[in-house]
Amino acid sequence: MNGVENKSIPLFLQGEQLPAGYFDPPNPYVDAPTKKVRLGALVAYARENGKSGWELTKEDVKRFSK
Repeated sequence: MNGVENKSIPLFLQGEQLPAGYFDPPNPYVDAPTKKVRLGALVAYARENGKSGWELTKEDVKRFSK
């Protein structure tokens, strides 16, 4: 057991290799890694469609990738 089995991950990450440290608490002294996703537009899309971040599919997220 690696401790991941009983932790929740978003739908769009299921079946994907999670990055190292995914479940680690954030370190306020280190800049977060940058992602190539238009996060504001993705959040607006999720709200308009009544989805939480956990319910977004890979196709949903891909639409907002840069």
